[in-house]
Amino acid sequence: MKKLDSIQVLRAVGALLVIFCHGAGEIMANHAAGATGFWQFVNAKGLFGVDIFFVVSGFVMMHIIAGKPTGGATAARFISERVLRIVPLYWMTTLLSVGVGLAMPALKHKNAYSGVYVLRSLLFVPSTNPSTGAPEPVLGLGWTLNYEMFFYVVIFLLLLIGVRRVFAAVLAIFVALIALGLAFAPSDIVLRSWTHSIILEFAFGALLAQARQAGWRIGGKTQYALLAAGVAGWLAAAPANADFVLRGLVWGVPAAAIFAAATLGRSSLAFPKLLTLTGDASYSLYLTHLFVMRICSVVVWHLPVSSMLQMVIFVLVFPPAAIFVSILSYKKFELPTMRIGRELLASRLRIGALPKSVPDA
Repeated sequence: MKKLDSIQVLRAVGALLVIFCHGAGEIMANHAAGATGFWQFVNAKGLFGVDIFFVVSGFVMMHIIAGKPTGGATAARFISERVLRIVPLYWMTTLLSVGVGLAMPALKHKNAYSGVYVLRSLLFVPSTNPSTGAPEPVLGLGWTLNYEMFFYVVIFLLLLIGVRRVFAAVLAIFVALIALGLAFAPSDIVLRSWTHSIILEFAFGALLAQARQAGWRIGGKTQYALLAAGVAGWLAAAPANADFVLRGLVWGVPAAAIFAAATLGRSSLAFPKLLTLTGDASYSLYLTHLFVMRICSVVVWHLPVSSMLQMVIFVLVFPPAAIFVSILSYKKFELPTMRIGRELLASRLRIGALPKSVPDA
């Protein structure tokens, strides 16, 4: 499969939505009197970036395992690559968050570092912050990675036991889990996470991967119609928080429509290099932008200028700075780490790196 720039662009869009969401929240926290409804709107709608990420992940995972034989070797290769891709940067940023919180607690809003809580966070086990009661790990952004790892483990187990139609099995398992969650509304944080409707978004992405592999393509008019419908669905729904029960449908369907419009077209579009590079660095952008945001916030909110000018400066400085740091992290940390890790995997487990033609997740 030819690498799709549209997937990288969607990753960039998803990551940018998230940083705009958090940037708007920072403005509201520091300038409540001057923060208009516009910032509330950006803060609420920016959450949609996560839904785009999950659909993308479902699509890419199905392409990674497409045509591969089931069994222990494929399962080991798959989960090893996923751990290599996700763990190093996440552990580094999580431990950095702990270090900053212990050394300079004034810079963090949610300081809680018990050994069990940190360990659960590092192992991708859904947790509740002891200090706030919020359903999040030490690095709050990591709640999405808990879902990602859950998705990966489900695929790993299906490959391990030899299930041939992985997509059908994933869909059946996820629908069953969501039904159980809606029926019993479990209070346990782990069960509540693994039965939340948001996991359906991975299945939407997997379904679109099946469609593309089967040769489905759509014309320009259909693309525009799907894009318009997806954007309208995103803007029409206004969740009260990131945990609303039917998120997988309310925002999952619009995210899938936007994704389909971007990836199932008969012709490919050309995108600016910076946008595709931002997509390449989207994982770094997602995990590092809060650190950049806090630095920008500390500097900008203490400038001897008006409140309105402070907000303008913050908006002009924070996103470019976050993108710059993410590209630096991608080139200087992610790529070298993946290269070294894949060399170790190839020598120890006798499994090759993922095909270069498959967009990494």
